[in-house]
Amino acid sequence: MSHIVNSKNGCGFFQVMITLCLFGFAFDLRSETLANTFFDMSLEELADIEITSVAKKPQKKSFAASSVFVVSQQDIKRSGVTTIPDALRMVPGVQVAKLDSNKWAISIRGFNDIFTNKLLILVDGRTVYSPFFGGARWDTIDTILQDIERIEVVRGPGGTLWGANAVNGVINIITKKAKDSAGLLLSALAGNKEKGQLSIRYGGDINKNTQYRIYAKGFEKDRAENGADDWRMGRAGFRVDSEPSQQDKVTIQTGIYAGEEGERAISNVTTPPFGTFASKAEVFGSHVLLRWDRNLEDGANLTLQAYYDRAERKHFYVSDKRDTVDIDFQHRLYRFWKQEFVWGAGFRYIGDKALAGTLMSLSSEKRSDQIYSGFIQDEISLIDEQLILTLGSKVEHNSYTGFEYQPSARLLWKPYDKHSLWGAVSRAVRVPSRVEQDAFLQRRQIVPGVVLAIQGNRKMKAEKLIAYELGYRFLEKQFSFDLSVFYNKYDNLRSVEKSSTTLPGFFPLILGNKLYGETYGIELSTSWAVNKNWRLQGGYSFIQMQLHKEVLSTDTTEEADEGDTPHHQFNLRSLWQMTEQWKLDTAVRYVGRVKEASLSRKGAVVPYVTIDLRLAWQARKELELSVVGQNLLGKHREFRGSTVDTQATDVEPSVYVKVDWHI
Repeated sequence: MSHIVNSKNGCGFFQVMITLCLFGFAFDLRSETLANTFFDMSLEELADIEITSVAKKPQKKSFAASSVFVVSQQDIKRSGVTTIPDALRMVPGVQVAKLDSNKWAISIRGFNDIFTNKLLILVDGRTVYSPFFGGARWDTIDTILQDIERIEVVRGPGGTLWGANAVNGVINIITKKAKDSAGLLLSALAGNKEKGQLSIRYGGDINKNTQYRIYAKGFEKDRAENGADDWRMGRAGFRVDSEPSQQDKVTIQTGIYAGEEGERAISNVTTPPFGTFASKAEVFGSHVLLRWDRNLEDGANLTLQAYYDRAERKHFYVSDKRDTVDIDFQHRLYRFWKQEFVWGAGFRYIGDKALAGTLMSLSSEKRSDQIYSGFIQDEISLIDEQLILTLGSKVEHNSYTGFEYQPSARLLWKPYDKHSLWGAVSRAVRVPSRVEQDAFLQRRQIVPGVVLAIQGNRKMKAEKLIAYELGYRFLEKQFSFDLSVFYNKYDNLRSVEKSSTTLPGFFPLILGNKLYGETYGIELSTSWAVNKNWRLQGGYSFIQMQLHKEVLSTDTTEEADEGDTPHHQFNLRSLWQMTEQWKLDTAVRYVGRVKEASLSRKGAVVPYVTIDLRLAWQARKELELSVVGQNLLGKHREFRGSTVDTQATDVEPSVYVKVDWHI
């Protein structure tokens, strides 16, 4: 299959298929409407599904005073993606850059990095943000993709409800209830880069009020050309949903994963390994979650959720093990005086153990931290179903910076049924990570016998954001349009300063909070039902970052941080139901230049355009065969090497064949 991708004839084949997809509808397709729920629903119905991430309650998207985008199960299926990070590429305003086959840099509204510390990731209400480095480990965020109901992406601050680190956005991955995944699913794929993947899931009834599903998934991915980034991972788990009474719902989830992933790195310090070398990282994790929902009179609701999470990672530069226990309570009051209150409280315990590696050590091997939190939000209907004011704030106490508060005010106006205007002012904070306070990181040898090193700082403050947002949303049966405009003002941003400390054999730098800056931009998404069997979906985003350092700062990283996020991104998707059995789906994506202005970040990532293609045949009701081509216009580089000297590899064309059997 790699021969097909690289050959001239293969490129010609794909060009023909793409041309058919984009221009074939100049002809009148007189086929009947197909029995496909995705096309049976109008764009208005698809775009106005209920979401929960904006207000911590079910609400229609048209009533959300926030910039929110929903990736549905049909979006995931018809895109042909094999990972959750690749599914996020279709969301305007989300920057997705692949470092190598098992690492991504993903952010919203700027500050992209492999350790993106201003973005909160949730899976069924369980946070997967790592307080060790700060950010999400995307290689461990996975499940059977067919079991994802939707991914809700909130662009902009979410700290009022979700707490610290939800600075630039929240990504909430919501899986299906057990009753919606009944039966047996077997899914397998293989290709030139996707060496093999197998998913097995079975769901059924325990009794008339209780359903379950069990699953297992394993895969292996090939390394990039001239790389060492091969990747293999396995995971398994189960979910039980029960409704023991008309008022009560109980969910139990558990999962476990283990894997090995390669990379090529550079070490230029005084201890081995020296030079460029290949390395393997080992990962392991497990979790168990319990959630109880109780419906009260007059629409009130109580929710109690608790989970335990274990994460381990053994890497050449550092190894860490982390246990997290989280308890969260929420009470939604019934409406009175045209108001609806939601309040809650939570507690989180985090204990970790970090073992020094070749490049990094920590001032204390073990550390335990606690977070106490509470929030309240009041939704006031000034004019019923037309003008809604939402006020709220969250207060937290953490072990790093003490008390933090994160208020917001949002106003939604619906002058007509299909039109929504909204505006918001919010405050959010990002708390320092364990590494930022306690680590000692060797970077490179600057002269023989002297190594440049970065020290953590226990006096680091929380980064702060004041965000201003405006948005307009239009939903109707054949066309939808969503526009967001934002201006963000940051203070206390992380900087790298000269240190007054002297260490034999080292030239030390120290982390500080002496950067500040602004970002502003727009995000646009639109959908158009051209006819009964063809839909177009498009998105565009623009962002400008301007970072500055304080007068006494010696930092040199602000220009590099600005350059890690492309100014322009564009995507266009075509979904074509050719016949009752055949589908052809195409995605075209443009990403602007990512510049690098630091001596420690050599090179530049040039703009690129790429095309993905999926051709599917519904052989029988329970059996679908598909061929997927990704990055078909040739290999390209999407991001620089990471801060810990992991080398980036080119993203190469990939073709795979997939079989889905569901009975």
